[in-house]
Amino acid sequence: MLVSFAIWLQNTELFSFLRYAPYGYLVILTLHVVCITLFGATILVTDLRLLGWGLLDHKIADVIGRLRLLKRVGLLSVVTCGILLYGSKAEEYYYNPFFRAKMILLFLVALHAGIFWQSVYRRAAEIDASPALPGRAKIAAGLSLVLWLAIACAGRAIGYISPASSPHHYARSDGLPLNIKVHPER
Repeated sequence: MLVSFAIWLQNTELFSFLRYAPYGYLVILTLHVVCITLFGATILVTDLRLLGWGLLDHKIADVIGRLRLLKRVGLLSVVTCGILLYGSKAEEYYYNPFFRAKMILLFLVALHAGIFWQSVYRRAAEIDASPALPGRAKIAAGLSLVLWLAIACAGRAIGYISPASSPHHYARSDGLPLNIKVHPER
């Protein structure tokens, strides 16, 4: 059922256009990576401050507050580009184990946010008033760093694996199946 949805999705007009446009997929992929970099930087800065490893002359509440809008815009951009990338090659991603790992890790990040949002990120002023950084804040930041690093690794690995042949190959503009990688520069 999921593979049927993936095949249907990638064959819609929008995603077919992105897949077959000469630079459509590459432009979206480049934007995805740039947005990940900017979004990742805001996560890194926040987590390092919560761990007490950086920006010690700034209050945690100020760091979180000032980066909140940039994080939201960054997350929206990353997710939008990610959906466009997925839809363009949904069947190929369906068979890719690194894509599946990335989706599980993204679920864990959402779970992390649900657990720590009220107790850490919304109470930054209380953490600033504490004589020492609470363990819960350090755990939240440490887990955040580990999860986002794992997501970046899994995401990067997606492009380096050709999934097992699927029964529904769809052709690229040069006539080859999408799971065949041609590297003329090598």
